[in-house]
Amino acid sequence: MPPLGADHPSVARILRRWRQLSGGRHTRDPDRKTLVACSGGADSVALAIALAQIPSSCVLAHIQHDMRTPEQAEHDRAYVEALAKRLGVDCAFGIAAVSEEPGNLEANAREARYQELARIADEHACPYIATGHHADDQLETLLMHLMRGSGTRGMSGMRPATPLGNKTLLRPLLEIPRNEIETMLRELDIAWCHDQTNDDPAYVRNRIRQDLLPLLRRLDPEIARHASQWSQDLVAMQEVMDERVEATLMEPCTITDSQWRWPRELLQAHPDIMLGYLPGLYCLRVLDNEGADRITRRAIDSWIRSVKSDSNNPTEHRIGPIVAHIRAHEVRFTPAESSELST
Repeated sequence: MPPLGADHPSVARILRRWRQLSGGRHTRDPDRKTLVACSGGADSVALAIALAQIPSSCVLAHIQHDMRTPEQAEHDRAYVEALAKRLGVDCAFGIAAVSEEPGNLEANAREARYQELARIADEHACPYIATGHHADDQLETLLMHLMRGSGTRGMSGMRPATPLGNKTLLRPLLEIPRNEIETMLRELDIAWCHDQTNDDPAYVRNRIRQDLLPLLRRLDPEIARHASQWSQDLVAMQEVMDERVEATLMEPCTITDSQWRWPRELLQAHPDIMLGYLPGLYCLRVLDNEGADRITRRAIDSWIRSVKSDSNNPTEHRIGPIVAHIRAHEVRFTPAESSELST
């Protein structure tokens, strides 16, 4: 008996993208073993069905959050467990307890979730972790970053493949809109879970999803697909700029642990657009991209103005998770938590 969804075109599309992101044609399927983050929602269920087409290619991982009622959490856990059994794949579980932690609840939950996923991936020898982020999620992310005043790196949205410790995080659905995913599941007669926290208007993302996206879809039904294409184009442009910045500004950079140092005169001689890429590159190299989405255009403009000013007074500028220390003849980047060590 063929696997569930074996002949569905959306399943084939997801599989094709997963293979592209996990090594391409030169990688054998047994070397692509992937941990699928499965909440029980439509997107992660579609991803699980697609990857389960390949024997021993995936393990489902369900992370229980303490932001939901025990009844809801247990319902979704049981659903994922039953789905794994139906697909004939292994299933693992983790817990992300963040409701009592200080700070941003969503950010804390995301960090705890990825930590658990990385732990489970290690246990199951999975070099890849896949999430069900899709084109509508990308559109929501771009709108949130636009409202936040993010720089160009933030406005490229989520990447289809990013490092996550010693793993690679994959998003094979990032070019597929939500309605295509749900249509696929209906055609396969598969139900999915509804996360009630997605209905809470206290979260900005939920307000965008409930109030803004329906209007945008009425104006342009293809808006999510266009957002995905925009992101791909901007990522490609950033890669070109990163190469130029790498060749021009990183060779003379002195790197000591997590500190990057440049002669101030060197940075003053280059265009603002090139300097604007340095904070994002620092996040990528030093902080595993953590906090890159908190870098705003306002912060970037502020430190560039200070670098290029005639003043020799020492100043410090917060750029998301980075502190830029500007002195008469030197510019230095350090992680924000290390700023008190500046001299």
